[in-house]
Amino acid sequence: MKKTTFIKSIFATLLIVSSAFTTKADEGMWLIHLMAQTNYEAMKAKGVELSAEEIYSETTPSLKDAIVALDYGSCTGSMISKNGLMITNHHCAYDDIQKLSSLEHDYLKNGFWSKNQGEEIRIPGKTVMFLDRVIDVTDEYRKVLKSLEKDGEIIPYSSRRANSVIEKKYAKKGYEASCAAMLRGNKYYLFYYKVYEDVRLVAAPPTCFGAFGQDTDNWSWPQHKGDFAMYRVYGDKDGNPAKYSPDNQPITPKYVLPVSINGIKEGDYAMVLGYPGSTARYTPSFGVSEKINITNPAMIKVRDTKLAILREAMNADEKINIQYASKYFMNSNYWKYAIGECEYTKKYDVVGIKTAEETKLTAWINADPTRKAKYGNLIDELRACYAFAAPYAASAIYHREAIVNGADLTRLAMRFKGFESTMEKQGCCVLHKDCSQCKNLRHFCEQYFKDYDEQVDRKVFTAMIELYVNNIDPKFFPEEIGKLVKKFKGDYQKLTDYVYKNSVLATKDRMFAWLDKGVDKKTIDKDPAYLISKSTQAKNYELRDYLKDNTQKIGALRTLYVEALVEMNKGTVLPPDANSTMRITYGTVGGYSPKDGVTYDYRSSIDGYKEKYIENDPEFNLNPDCWAAIQKGDWGRYADKDGKLYTGFATNLDITGGNSGSPVINAKGELIGLAYDGNWESMAGDLYYNPKYNKCVCVDIRFVLWMIDKYAGASNLLKEISIVE
Repeated sequence: MKKTTFIKSIFATLLIVSSAFTTKADEGMWLIHLMAQTNYEAMKAKGVELSAEEIYSETTPSLKDAIVALDYGSCTGSMISKNGLMITNHHCAYDDIQKLSSLEHDYLKNGFWSKNQGEEIRIPGKTVMFLDRVIDVTDEYRKVLKSLEKDGEIIPYSSRRANSVIEKKYAKKGYEASCAAMLRGNKYYLFYYKVYEDVRLVAAPPTCFGAFGQDTDNWSWPQHKGDFAMYRVYGDKDGNPAKYSPDNQPITPKYVLPVSINGIKEGDYAMVLGYPGSTARYTPSFGVSEKINITNPAMIKVRDTKLAILREAMNADEKINIQYASKYFMNSNYWKYAIGECEYTKKYDVVGIKTAEETKLTAWINADPTRKAKYGNLIDELRACYAFAAPYAASAIYHREAIVNGADLTRLAMRFKGFESTMEKQGCCVLHKDCSQCKNLRHFCEQYFKDYDEQVDRKVFTAMIELYVNNIDPKFFPEEIGKLVKKFKGDYQKLTDYVYKNSVLATKDRMFAWLDKGVDKKTIDKDPAYLISKSTQAKNYELRDYLKDNTQKIGALRTLYVEALVEMNKGTVLPPDANSTMRITYGTVGGYSPKDGVTYDYRSSIDGYKEKYIENDPEFNLNPDCWAAIQKGDWGRYADKDGKLYTGFATNLDITGGNSGSPVINAKGELIGLAYDGNWESMAGDLYYNPKYNKCVCVDIRFVLWMIDKYAGASNLLKEISIVE
């Protein structure tokens, strides 16, 4: 395809925003600032009682002002008190809770409840981000892209340089500005945020409540997790973002969500505002096939092995269980999702659906000479590009999973590249122990070694290096690794013993003794862990370079593909893929039938704890005080009309990663729950939304309040919350 065709694909006007539109069922993570034009009438038809301005406004307080992104979009939270109290999911706070935990203070096992603001715990590096307003910068962004064009270069639909130009031009004191592209260059928007850096942990239930059922129940329905945690957001005396200080005060949000304990029923209107991370629903059939047949299976294979090692070690030792809890969760969460994604993408024949769409698109292109000149043999070219890349797709995954995200040792060794580069630039062989890089590494390693066990890491390393060696394409296999394998005659245990015996990174004492002398290039150059990381990374760069032209062409063709889809569907507003910008999704509360003869109710109750509880089981155990509270059965005002305490409910809201912790809001704008998961049948959701089976799993806010009140006795928190009865 010619370069000029790619350029046209970037600068064409694609989207027609109209109030007269059609969508598929309740599919769509819709841009919140366009909601009034594109979605509000459909929302009214489903039952929303708020005006569009009460949901999103840039001039008066609205629902969007209560919605926050954690850590620039890893999760979502919402403000529930005028004293800066914010609620999100327990699994969103899991890493923070784990880092604070020890055998002496095991907040994962026992929970954490601050009795006053003085007991709240600061979380260094934690951020909470409020959206202020959004402006359309499409025309200017395209001009900037055009100015960056070079002869013979394929222009991507988005670039950091272009983002920087726009963000600097429209910079506003007190705000962070961030550019985002929609539908691969269909539109460009600039988002203004207030970002708060003084965030403190307020409350978290024990893991046996917050993550009840763990891996077994993860990505399923019904679930019973009490998946919530609370933070407080602090600012300076004027309520503005500020670095941590004991003098900072809780902020007063522009808007606070009222909390309803009136309960829900099937068919009730529900909506979520949040920050979904990423979807890829405009991926062509060839990309879908690559993911479910090559890259996902490779990732699953590596994580299967790693998780089995961690699971055995964690079950055998309480200290290791605390140390590796967050690492295990971060590996297992997407591991299980990927298994389900493969299963249901095949079950729903998403490749077949995409292929049929591509056949229709090709016929539409060929039916008009102008379209044929513009789009050419689009689908055939995509097919050829994906076919060229397919033999190497797994190699990139094995490098990422077995080396970059493999053993802690190889991950730590990656940091040495920066030291080596600095020495080369400065023309020196030693960096002084008091230089900023050495200080930063020392600070990092204090936490790193707290959650590191050498014997566990050795087992992971042995398994990861063997998987890497046996699965990397021979063309991109590092010579240095080959020499090590040959030296130890394929005995990976002996190879591991050699690396851990001779690497300065393998123990805390050795690492800090070395840092105390200053970082010297001689040690770096011969460190076996660094040599492994460096050589594998170099070969991965070679692979990227080999595929660079093909990768760029795929990117440009996919941009053209989306443009063609939009043009063919003119008059229908297509929801942009998620990209960590605020979105709204709406629908109703309801159950579903996953297969013949099976029907799932729309809600789960505390009875599920009684049915699933297994003493001393790592997933279904309950602390004695948790079990006692359930046995007591004092549900207070949080019981439903039938006397039961309901723990969760299902909706057909369209969510993905990043939506975790999002408030589930009723027709009146009241908080009724928190989104925390999808059901097993929705696992194809990032590639394809199935209106019959996709469900959003939510914790009932009444269960949350019961834990705060009846279980923890944290009346100080209840006093802050506006509860609607």
